[in-house]
Amino acid sequence: MKLQWSGDHKLPGSRSNSPHRWRLAFAVLAVTVGAACMDGYPKQDVKVAYPLDMTQDQRIAQMNALGVDAHPDRRWSYDLLPGCVLRIDFDGKAGPRPSIDIPLLGAAVRVATDKEDETFDVEVRPTSPAPPNGVAVLEAQEWAHAIGMSRLLRVVEKGCADG
Repeated sequence: MKLQWSGDHKLPGSRSNSPHRWRLAFAVLAVTVGAACMDGYPKQDVKVAYPLDMTQDQRIAQMNALGVDAHPDRRWSYDLLPGCVLRIDFDGKAGPRPSIDIPLLGAAVRVATDKEDETFDVEVRPTSPAPPNGVAVLEAQEWAHAIGMSRLLRVVEKGCADG
């Protein structure tokens, strides 16, 4: 005697691997993930300003905005003096420090990580007079702020050389 399965018989406790159930589960998952990904995104595009398209005054204004936003406990402000000299004013937890003037023409700009302070530091080392270390221009909590400042400083220097 020979036994055969015929029809749509299932073993007790077995699950159907119906493609319809998988499609439904995938569709529910896709809708859920898609809706979650839309939360938190801006409704409007943020206008990106490129330092090369700015005037020197706009670049300094952008540097001042970064100096305010880069660290909650430190405020940096900048002014461009004749001869491409950058004046830096700093106000931190210990109070304001005296202004520092740095000649930008030919200066080297460097971004470094300060692991002790957990900041990204932007330093400028002028060619004359050459200090043993770079002069801190910004201490930022976010790398993007430090890179933005570095880019602005280089373009401000280029603007001085071109002018």
